[in-house]
Amino acid sequence: MTTSRASETVLQKLTIYSSEAGPSKYARNLKTFLRTLLPTVKVVVESNVLSGVPRKELDKFADLLASARMKDPSKEKQAFEPMYGEIDYERRALLGDAKIGGIVYDGRRLLEILSKAIPDDGTLENASIVLTDRLVSTYSRDDLRHHLRTVVCGFPSIISLPGIVEAPAKPREYYLMRQRIEMEGGSELELARLKTAFKGRYVEYGDPLTSEIVKGLGLQAVMYHLTLGPFCDKKSCRLFNAHWQEDLIRSQAGSPGLCSAHAKLVKKLGEKPALTW
Repeated sequence: MTTSRASETVLQKLTIYSSEAGPSKYARNLKTFLRTLLPTVKVVVESNVLSGVPRKELDKFADLLASARMKDPSKEKQAFEPMYGEIDYERRALLGDAKIGGIVYDGRRLLEILSKAIPDDGTLENASIVLTDRLVSTYSRDDLRHHLRTVVCGFPSIISLPGIVEAPAKPREYYLMRQRIEMEGGSELELARLKTAFKGRYVEYGDPLTSEIVKGLGLQAVMYHLTLGPFCDKKSCRLFNAHWQEDLIRSQAGSPGLCSAHAKLVKKLGEKPALTW
């Protein structure tokens, strides 16, 4: 698409799909946040995007999801035939009969699968953000390995709720102290004390900070759709792509805001959310 053509395309609707666990405050709060920034855009919350897969297509989507699992972090593409048990698990998960968790999916493959289930996908006037309870990864050419992610930007974009906990690294001292405790055969009490000592320096499951973090990740997804440039290199900006828990908390939940350049850009896009790529 040429720049002149893209500049004529204005975002009209943004759909936020709830995670597999069902409608949550994360989706609702993200909707309120983005409506404030983009008052001309219709923002809606829908149920989990895969919950609407027709029964006649369950087997197809189950096979696709099983094939999208990340099994070898050193390989960019996960080329393998899924086992029957893996496909059966995905089918039961689609039906709501199996709890999702603990499995890592190739984020780019998952984007392709989700796009097949989104009615408006492929129309640039409509953007989609999918919240998921699945862990997702993408391949990094910096060290030639897959890494867990909090957000995978694309068409649609994915926000991994467990990724907020598992993807960014905890403080270095935490790992050093935990390693020492485990090497010395430390007790569960000592590990619990370690957790207390670092409380507030990383996000935990059920953490009240999660809702604020989801807002920032959602904004990154919107910025990708509009500009293809979702991130900022300033740690104080909500568009900072944090790889450490402390940076994630600082950028999203400390004194969340935007750097001056992105504040101006978001204000401009709020007045007219036109694609600029």
